[in-house]
Amino acid sequence: MSKVFGARVKNVLSGDTLVLSPLNGSSSQERLLSLAHLQAPRLQTNEKYSFESRELLRTLLVGKEIRFWVVYKTQSEREFGDVSSPIFASLVEYILEKGGARLRENGNSDDPDTDKLRAIEAKAQAQKVGLWDPKYEPIEVISRPSENNIKTSLQKPISAIVEKVISGDRLLLRLLLGAKKHCVIPVLIAGVRSPRTANGDEPGEPYGEAAKRYVETRLLAQNVKVSLLGESSSGVLIGKVVHPAGNISDKLLSDGYAEIADWHSTLIGAKGMGVLRKAEKAARVEGRGMWKAKAEATAAAATTVGTSTLASGSTFRATVSRVISADTIELRLKNDSLIVAQLAYLRGPRQSDPETAPFVSIAREFVRQKAIGKQVLVTVESLRPATEQYEERAMVTVLIHETKNLSELIVSNGYATVLHHRKGEDVPEYWDALVESEAQAKKSLKGMFGKAPAAERIVDASENAAKAKPYLFTFENRTKIPGVVEHIMSATRYRISLPREGVRLVLVLGGLANSRKDKDDAIVKRALSFANKKAYQRDVTIDIYGSDRVGGFIGNLYLAGSNEPFQVSLLENGLAQCHERSLNQTKFAQQFTDAEDSAKKDKIGVWKNYDPSQDSAATEEALTKQVKQLKIEKKYYDVDVSEVLKDGRVAVQFLDADRSKLKPFMQKFHSASPSFQALLHAPRRGEVVAAKFSENGKFYRAKVINNDKSTGKFEIQQIDYGTIESVPLSDLRQLPVEFQTSAYKPQAHIVQLLLVKVPPESQPGYLEQAIYFLEDKLLDKQMVACENFASASPDAEMDAELYDPAVISTDPNFSINRELVQKGWGIVKKELNSYERLLKDEQAALLKLEVEAKREHRGCWEYGDIEGDEE
Repeated sequence: MSKVFGARVKNVLSGDTLVLSPLNGSSSQERLLSLAHLQAPRLQTNEKYSFESRELLRTLLVGKEIRFWVVYKTQSEREFGDVSSPIFASLVEYILEKGGARLRENGNSDDPDTDKLRAIEAKAQAQKVGLWDPKYEPIEVISRPSENNIKTSLQKPISAIVEKVISGDRLLLRLLLGAKKHCVIPVLIAGVRSPRTANGDEPGEPYGEAAKRYVETRLLAQNVKVSLLGESSSGVLIGKVVHPAGNISDKLLSDGYAEIADWHSTLIGAKGMGVLRKAEKAARVEGRGMWKAKAEATAAAATTVGTSTLASGSTFRATVSRVISADTIELRLKNDSLIVAQLAYLRGPRQSDPETAPFVSIAREFVRQKAIGKQVLVTVESLRPATEQYEERAMVTVLIHETKNLSELIVSNGYATVLHHRKGEDVPEYWDALVESEAQAKKSLKGMFGKAPAAERIVDASENAAKAKPYLFTFENRTKIPGVVEHIMSATRYRISLPREGVRLVLVLGGLANSRKDKDDAIVKRALSFANKKAYQRDVTIDIYGSDRVGGFIGNLYLAGSNEPFQVSLLENGLAQCHERSLNQTKFAQQFTDAEDSAKKDKIGVWKNYDPSQDSAATEEALTKQVKQLKIEKKYYDVDVSEVLKDGRVAVQFLDADRSKLKPFMQKFHSASPSFQALLHAPRRGEVVAAKFSENGKFYRAKVINNDKSTGKFEIQQIDYGTIESVPLSDLRQLPVEFQTSAYKPQAHIVQLLLVKVPPESQPGYLEQAIYFLEDKLLDKQMVACENFASASPDAEMDAELYDPAVISTDPNFSINRELVQKGWGIVKKELNSYERLLKDEQAALLKLEVEAKREHRGCWEYGDIEGDEE
């Protein structure tokens, strides 16, 4: 029996999917649970009995405490399980009994519980209950209520169900217009405006997420009454939403999670607005919710800060842009100006002091790790007057995250001493705590009160080309090497320290052209400033794949938390240009070109005066000539789909003579696996090994994709089934000769869907649903794959169309690719390469389906166009 958990049902998405929240109420730990072995009708596409199936669970479970357990997971970490409560032992069996769902066709026939479930389903079919009722009348779902519906709702509010809370003041409602007539539509809550929630890369306003959670806990999946008062300038309906516990507008305003939307006044009327304004005024006076936060933000914004206006006692927010020493930092203000400040009453190690000199570097590195790039709250304690030797300097207190005192962190770790103040001098309230921290650091022999560190021995690998050559061989076989940016010579040239390697080198950003302009040129200065702002003294990772004539290493630079080379940011902002010949050496050529094209389109940076007509004609002529010389020869294969990957790629096995040998090969492989030897060293990327699969504990042939040194795990892909997962070194073994790929070639072939992409990572909810759709359609099923050409992507073998044999017997042109787009889970490629240009007719057919999906707001087009969110 799997581990049993307790949870509360927050929402029901369909008759087989629940949103669960922990009993302690933490929304950050919510999880999605699909009911094992079941396939319920899809509510989003209004399939037969989908609403009744969902309602069976919603009315029964929302807000209730349940117990659940996970039965199995898919490659995309989608969890399938079962639920129990005081009124039923198994929710799976309960739904089958009521006819709310059917068993999945690809269920495990060897599972001892499957026969029991089939019997329950058969009984429901015999009794003609639920979706098995032949007399069932479908529900009509319309896109917008009629004018009569809207007018009538003013006297008799419409019953509705809150399907989704989009933000604190916007809901997705299912209006129950009749027994068999519904309308699912966004509605603005009348009279209020809540702070904006985050959207993609655009940050939200303070209290935006809190307001959304506030409404979710009260209204999500609840029955409400709605009076439709009018619509916004963009055509969104505005409604008065009343829960049995009261008007949600009143609640939002009285608890400080919204402010009055004055432009709703004419819709609500003077009397109604008077009630709302009274609620808002009470929240303002008592400083509840957003009014407390806004008061603080207003006070902070009122303090004008600049190098000429600093004054004792002033407080401002800034970003730590450089750590000069353990007690001195450079701050970047909101207007992008820079000031150097010294931490009040601190003295860090000095090179001029023989006792503390050995600690200068390690102390500066400690402060860099704690503070660089952080948003801080700065209070000016005093100003050190300018002298002949020194300029005026602010002595400051710096709070990280507005609570953590940077000075206390430094002193408590022994990397600075506390300066004593003059008699009668006003000192910060935490000064005594600093003195105690210093005493404790001395007692514990921390930092510079302990043993001096050994002298650093750093090799300059970029001293000359001859010295760089042996290091190049070492580095080019590795990925994401961690380092720190020590100095930025230009936007394309960086001095990087690699502490783990004991090496310092110069990194030249690959794929970019070196600027031939003078260093005093405005664009050159902007590019250098941008690079300093984003990368100076930051933790980074690098890839290296070449070297230049003077010892510089050519490669890619990645900022912390990003899988996208920094070159993309420079190109997107028009601060660099692609170097055509160098592009061929990098695996990011397409991304670099797209980024440069974006800057050209926006005419920014070096492209400010760009005229596309000068080179578009030549480019078009060259492409047309190239296309005329190309020819596509389609190849068809019968395949089994063995895996659907998280990015929409698909692993297939060709149903040929080799495939028939897979089963006996794997039986022999599994029998021999206990004798496989442990690896003598960490495997390199691309190496084929035996890897233990976490789902069943058996070993499979796998190729190493990546090595995450931060976790000690290796990302591997099974070469016979396509499954990708991360495993520790202890789960990897040497692959004996008789099981090498030379003895039996890999059976998994990675396919990229032709002309179609899944939603971008910036829309994780839609991406997840697209993968679920592909899993339901393809996983463990036989398909026909039509290869049009070998894929241009290094992560796929071919670009192909996939066909369901049962479907093409009636419609030979309707592929899975087209169905993915039709359902709103696929996005058609707009920019085509030379080979893809031969497929204009297929692209046109896909675009027609995409337009239809957008018009009907299907799938990822639910709230409009998301293509601007693609990265």
